[in-house]
Amino acid sequence: MLPLNKAQTGKQYKVENLKSLKSLSKRLAILGINTGVLIELVALHKHGAVIKTPFGNIALGADLLDSILVTLA
Repeated sequence: MLPLNKAQTGKQYKVENLKSLKSLSKRLAILGINTGVLIELVALHKHGAVIKTPFGNIALGADLLDSILVTLA
């Protein structure tokens, strides 16, 4: 498992674990991303990332990227 901020763009990953998120804004930001969901890392920047989910594209801030643990699908 690796944090999403260490993943490579253009590859598909399976969400394996979501680290404990204490703030409500962080929990709301990952709404729709659950354990077991397949995602694709579309873009990775120092200020955040864009991921493709079954529900559409989602932009995430850099503070969330290390909270999402993934494996290569």
